[in-house]
Amino acid sequence: MDLTQLRSFVAVAAEGHVTRASEKLHLSQPTISSHIRMLEVQLGVTLFERRARGVTLTRSGKILLEDAQKVLAASLHLRDHARALSGSVDARLHIGTILDAHHLRLGDVISEMRERYKLIQVELQLAVSGVGIDKVLDGELDAAFVLGEPRDALLRVLPLEKQHYVVVIPHTWAGQIKTWQDLAARPWALTPPKGRINQMAHEMLRARALAPASVVIADQESLLRDLVASGVGASFLREDLARSAVNAGEMLIWTEGSADTMLNLVYLKARENSPEIHALLRSVEDVWHTETIGGPSKAPI
Repeated sequence: MDLTQLRSFVAVAAEGHVTRASEKLHLSQPTISSHIRMLEVQLGVTLFERRARGVTLTRSGKILLEDAQKVLAASLHLRDHARALSGSVDARLHIGTILDAHHLRLGDVISEMRERYKLIQVELQLAVSGVGIDKVLDGELDAAFVLGEPRDALLRVLPLEKQHYVVVIPHTWAGQIKTWQDLAARPWALTPPKGRINQMAHEMLRARALAPASVVIADQESLLRDLVASGVGASFLREDLARSAVNAGEMLIWTEGSADTMLNLVYLKARENSPEIHALLRSVEDVWHTETIGGPSKAPI
């Protein structure tokens, strides 16, 4: 058994398909399949049930997946601890982003970090919150800005700021939306299902035994704003964006629906000794004025 086999196991479990796992790991499908077969032989259990459209974890596979994730996390911890001892901060940092760069203060964070650690290279990748969390857990991202509070024991969470979201509707719907039933009967524009905006909207309607009649998917809030302004459907927008759009005459706020969520930075607990994670945290804490992990944000909304 080696780490490459475990990475293949974790990737196939996450993707539910050997082809998608091979694309993610940049390995051939036969290589991934060979890793899984060898691991099953060595462990003496069947990890996956093979189906026409992909694979699903067996009961044994589900139990052993957590152990495999811990082993991979421990290997990262060992590598990062050694690099920290050597004083090396020459690395590429992959960060998942949501919302907009200005709201996340990314320019300030990156400038602060590059000022102190000139050899760090930063690569940003747009990913809705649930996808960002998955990619941090898989090691594809070093850290990610996300909405909501993930409960995974493998993650560390740095709270940044509470976000208030409101329901917005097209101008052409004025006077037509008087009840929750009216709202649910219309189309919605939301993030993909793993996005927190999508989840909050469904939670809000589900609490009233309702669901959107139909959903148009977009992975950026700017696109959601454009879709509402174009009359495509209702949506759930951050309050400052919604009020800006209302002032511009693009849409209306439906005052009966709103919800709060938290903006967080998440990273693997096993990466705590990583020099680049330390660099990122120090810069984020300075820019956002967070004193400690879990400390309050003093920045205005």
